[in-house]
Formats: sequence, structure tokens, C-alpha cells
Amino acid sequence: MWWTYILLGLYILSCIILVTAVLLQPGKADAAALFGGGASQAAFGPRGAQNVLGWTTWVAAGVMVLLALVFSIPGVLGERSVLQGAEAPAAVEQPVPSQESASTPPASTQPAKGTSPTEAEGQPTEPR
Repeated sequence: MWWTYILLGLYILSCIILVTAVLLQPGKADAAALFGGGASQAAFGPRGAQNVLGWTTWVAAGVMVLLALVFSIPGVLGERSVLQGAEAPAAVEQPVPSQESASTPPASTQPAKGTSPTEAEGQPTEPR
């Protein structure tokens, strides 16, 4: 598919032209007045460069948007999916706790049989 390379080249070229045209446009204030010149001795005349840069901006933006829409159509850049050929991640097995250990707390926290929790901890109990 040689034509996809041509479309990608046009897309990149339109992006570069669009960025350049936007950066070259003067702001609302007169750019010549900032640098000490107020006369319009430019090659395009007093407002000619703004018209050319404005037209270039619109054309480059239109071409870029149209090519972006063309690239979004399935099958234009090929039938291959992004995930095609990728391996599935290996399944990680989680250890399953046995039922005996899940229902009974560990022996260190369990009080001894026949004693109250305070006696098992070594604290003396008061007579009742």
C-alpha cells in the first residue's frame, strides 16, 4: 500500500505548514511597531502577509483534519489490528487459603482453653 505513505507524508507536511503559519502570524498589536518600524515596506504590503498566512492556515488545517478523518476509517492504513499478534499475559495463580486456617485464628492470638482472655495474656485477675 504505497499510497498510505503518500497520505502520511501529506499529513506530516500539512502539520508542519500549519504550525509554521500560525507562528508567523502577527498578534493583535502591530509587530513592526514593536521593533521600531511603523512603515509598511514589507514584500506583501501592509496587510498582504496576513491574508496569505490566514489563507495558508485555513488550507493546512483543512487538509490536516480531512486526512485525520481518512486515517480513522477502518482499513485505510491496513487490516491489521493494534493487538493482533500480541501475546496474552500469563495467568497468575493466587494461593487459596485452606478452610481450617481461614476459620480459626492463629494459635498465638487464641486464649488457652479454660482461661479468660486476661489470664492468657499473663495479667492477674482480681478475685470476684
